Amino acid sequence: MNTLKNQTELSGMLGESVAVRKVGGRVVVTNRPKRQMGKPSDKQTIVQNKFLAASHYAIQEIELEESKALYATGITPKKRSAYMVALTDYLSAPKVMSIETLDYRGAIGDPIVVHVSDDFMVTKVKIVITNAAGAIIEQAEVVPDRLRVILWDYKATAANPTVTGTKIRVVAYDRPGNKGMAEVVL
Repeated sequence: MNTLKNQTELSGMLGESVAVRKVGGRVVVTNRPKRQMGKPSDKQTIVQNKFLAASHYAIQEIELEESKALYATGITPKKRSAYMVALTDYLSAPKVMSIETLDYRGAIGDPIVVHVSDDFMVTKVKIVITNAAGAIIEQAEVVPDRLRVILWDYKATAANPTVTGTKIRVVAYDRPGNKGMAEVVL
């Protein structure tokens, strides 16, 4: 791939095998892209539909001034517009990286710390604690830690006399409504 340093208004096809386009303010010369023949596979159709939905979401979000301003805060050298930030936000779900239960002993007030990440913003985190039989002991929204942005703190509000076999499930949500989930068994 050759790149011209002089920024001209050159773009399009040169002959049968060379394509010229502008990327990030630079003119890039590449081989002609291959055309795909035939119908797309089921997996390709799923990806195309997801990308189409992401595009519609991004267009709707940048039409609202408040959302556009919020997504504009996520602009980076790779995501050069609020539209791109919104598009990638729709395409990627948040991830629950870890659930720290070291200090959880089943008593009221015992802490559980959740480490959550997303490419743009995590809007809420829910926690569900069930006993070994599957009965719900408690469920609530987790509060973000003000000092550590990617950590969310939860203090138990119900006693759990039998900690062995307890399941703690955490679900994280982002602005488009994507969710990421993780679960630990004590």
